[in-house]
Amino acid sequence: MPANSNQIAKNLKIGVVGGSIAGCTVAIELVRLGCDVTLFERSGDELKDRGAGIGVPPSVINTFISRDLVDADIPYFPATTFSRIWRTPEEHQYGYLAWDQPAQLAALNWGALYRNLRARVPNSVYRANQRIVSINQGDEQVALELADGSNAVFDLVVCADGYASLGRQTLFPEVEVKYAGYVLWRGFLLENELDEWQPLDTGIRCLGYPGGHGIFYFVPGPNGSVERGERLVNWGMYVPVAESDIVEFLTDKSGKQWEGSLPPGAMPLQTERALKDKAYERIPDYYADILEKSPDTFAYSIYDCEVPAYRKGRICLAGDAGAFARPHSAAGALKGMNDAVSLSDAIRTHTTLEDALTQWNIERTAANNRIVNFGNQLGRALVKEIPDWSKMNATSMEKWFTSIVTMQTEYLPAKID
Repeated sequence: MPANSNQIAKNLKIGVVGGSIAGCTVAIELVRLGCDVTLFERSGDELKDRGAGIGVPPSVINTFISRDLVDADIPYFPATTFSRIWRTPEEHQYGYLAWDQPAQLAALNWGALYRNLRARVPNSVYRANQRIVSINQGDEQVALELADGSNAVFDLVVCADGYASLGRQTLFPEVEVKYAGYVLWRGFLLENELDEWQPLDTGIRCLGYPGGHGIFYFVPGPNGSVERGERLVNWGMYVPVAESDIVEFLTDKSGKQWEGSLPPGAMPLQTERALKDKAYERIPDYYADILEKSPDTFAYSIYDCEVPAYRKGRICLAGDAGAFARPHSAAGALKGMNDAVSLSDAIRTHTTLEDALTQWNIERTAANNRIVNFGNQLGRALVKEIPDWSKMNATSMEKWFTSIVTMQTEYLPAKID
């Protein structure tokens, strides 16, 4: 370690915009370096857990445990297959199994991961209900203007404020977040609501249908339990929605238009009813019954974008504020945490901040734009050009899949959506 790297960190006053998984990880890592960190979260309270699940390679969990980002006993389910299933007239209850695709995945509860991270962010650092409205960069400092009219000045600002990032818009106003032509409809169900648990007990169930696919898998329950009967069924269904119809689709039951997503409880009853009815035509009855019983389902539009860089001057991007990938790659939370860890390591191991940011920028821009392209390939294979899996077997499916999904990334074992 360079002799003066700790002194560089201790002299740094850093602002972090956004308090979700990426922002919390940035704050944790940089506080531990000795930086003077302030995290601004626009929400007025802790971020809400929608019961969603995420997947990461098991080796990554061990890395995060070794860095004390998560508890050593954080609950998760190991999964070794993606079971590719298609509804047929003969196999309408559980579906035709075309391929058990090998995988190495740990399925976690999003809320458990977030709570692990949030617990490690000192309360003295965390500023709730603090919305940033503009970011202004000088020669060696960055000024953040808050919605209340106040300003805060920092040596470095890290924007981890999601796919609609003010940081990305500030640095690269020419970059467009592109709509993919479909949405992800999501929900969850307590295991004790299931008639039978066995079809979901191992691996990830991936259900193909014309125009998309759905995923179903167990994650730890709301209290973190992995015991049978106390787990949570997490699911998502990719549904085509034309760009001309997306505004109407994202209009809630009160007539409010949302940008990008419909939160739990907001979806009009007729929209949810139509989606659930359509599911009985698309997927096996066992899985459609899970959708039927799931309360307060929600949805968000699928977008993606690449970025030309991850920093300009003293402003950096992290997580979905940078390159934004479709969720097929299951890299969202993991990508943001890796951005934070590598930024901390770069500052710790370089003799100047400029050298650290330069090297970090090169590495993260290349790696994360690659994830975007990886997600696009998966979107093509599993949504845009999905074939009829009922006419295929394991051999023909593997040949088809590898002909489209040609990229190799560190996230390849973690394909979940």
